[in-house]
Amino acid sequence: MAFTEILTTHSLTVEQWESGIFAEYLGQLWWRNLMGTSTNSPIQLVEDLSKKPGDAITVQLRGRLQGGHVTGNSKGIGNEGRVDFFGQRIVVDNVRDLVKFEDIPMSQKRVNFNLLQQGREALVEEAKIRLEDDITTALTDTSLGRVRGRYIYGAADSNWNATHATALTAVDNTADQLTTNIIDIAKRKALIPLNATAQIRPMRVVVGKAYEEWFSFVGHTYCIRDLINNDAAWRNAQLNIPPNTNRDSVLFSGASFKGAWNGTLIYEYNRLPLVSSTIQVSHGLLLGAQAGAVVWGQRSKFGEEENDVGHDVTYEVHEIRKASKLVFDRATQEDNGLVNVFAAAVAD
Repeated sequence: MAFTEILTTHSLTVEQWESGIFAEYLGQLWWRNLMGTSTNSPIQLVEDLSKKPGDAITVQLRGRLQGGHVTGNSKGIGNEGRVDFFGQRIVVDNVRDLVKFEDIPMSQKRVNFNLLQQGREALVEEAKIRLEDDITTALTDTSLGRVRGRYIYGAADSNWNATHATALTAVDNTADQLTTNIIDIAKRKALIPLNATAQIRPMRVVVGKAYEEWFSFVGHTYCIRDLINNDAAWRNAQLNIPPNTNRDSVLFSGASFKGAWNGTLIYEYNRLPLVSSTIQVSHGLLLGAQAGAVVWGQRSKFGEEENDVGHDVTYEVHEIRKASKLVFDRATQEDNGLVNVFAAAVAD
């Protein structure tokens, strides 16, 4: 009876940990405010594979109706329009983090904190960092969706070059520090698909019974420094004050939120890539809806294994997932929901 009770209690403890870890570490993510299950979110969360068999899912996109508009006495039959559908196949895989403790009775005696609890908390922290890095790596992948209409190198569109490394050499620390003008150029690229095939949709933020439309710009700490310190347009307008509309939203709060400019929310993120070129350059992101996706085949699952009569324990957090930038299979392969912004990012 005692053995049965121990097994039951042990099983319940593991189950409670599993149900809490996913929500706990997702709530700690830097990207959390830009994530959601809606197609209006910059980073779309897809959990279909956690409920169905399979190791891949196709995220779908519907294009606009082409043709099909008639007026007057024109016949509808024979003048029908067409709707194109696009997709991106995302394959999930194992993501595992593990920690092992040996000689637990003696190890616990030597410290004044709960050793095993700290191990669990370390796994939650690592799962958070791992997913943050995976999302950032996916969104900043320059090998996919590379067209001129989705890239800006410094302050001039003419800095574009089909070779990424060559385009980076055009960025200098005088004319190409981050400014509101560069953000405006990136936004125009999103709204006017010149050298691209599709317009980027802004994300929608619900405000009561209505909604607002916003783009988001995520810049490295060095780039945000230059914007705040050196851009007269930004400073004179005192745009470091959060917008008056919807100020209770998490989108308009926190240390990383710096303000808004021309329909774009500005965020600082110190873990964006820094690239060595003629000078140090950072990869910033102007994000609209469906810039990327995180697909789960299995939510975070906590496991443990005991050895040597419980003296050694291994803990694991196991997920099956994939973070990916969305590049749908249009005739032109291009980033679906983001404009890549490269600006000077010279260290202090």
